[in-house]
Amino acid sequence: MSAPLPPSDIARRTPRLIRIPAGTDLERFFNKTQEPIFHDRSQGGRLNAPDGSYGVLYAARRTRGAFAETFLRTPGRRILDPALLARKARVTLEATRELTLIDFDGPGLAVLGATAEVVHGSLPYNCPQAWSAALHGHPAGVDGIAYSARHDPHETCYALFERSATAIRERSRDPNLDADWFWQLANVYDVGIPP
Repeated sequence: MSAPLPPSDIARRTPRLIRIPAGTDLERFFNKTQEPIFHDRSQGGRLNAPDGSYGVLYAARRTRGAFAETFLRTPGRRILDPALLARKARVTLEATRELTLIDFDGPGLAVLGATAEVVHGSLPYNCPQAWSAALHGHPAGVDGIAYSARHDPHETCYALFERSATAIRERSRDPNLDADWFWQLANVYDVGIPP
């Protein structure tokens, strides 16, 4: 059975909302060749716009969630790619105003007619992108979607719509991942680099 598409009455449903207060930190790993506040308009991201009409920035509530979604994409792989590590940096972002997100987890899924499979399924991303478009266009006018990380469902991730761009700023940047904090995270998931 495939993940459900948004129901025809999605605009009349009342989603559960999560409010992220101004001043809250958001964690993200990003490609050093791009700016850390990057709203992706490609069709490659799970919750990107299916037609590229708006961008999506991916972040997490904690560094652990951002780590899981960035470095654990190949299930069962225990060796981190050194080239990937060299391309990535960490950024802590800050919400400059309250952000309102649709709660796309737990009971919030049932309210909307969704299942966790929408954000936890594999390619292709037609279904989650259809949900992104439906929730982006919802009358609630939210800043994005809060959902459980596919690679660690105990962690909360955020897909922030481009309309939230002026409500996010960079607080600090960590360009070197070869640091104790990073390897402590790697140890949580029992992954490392080749000897």
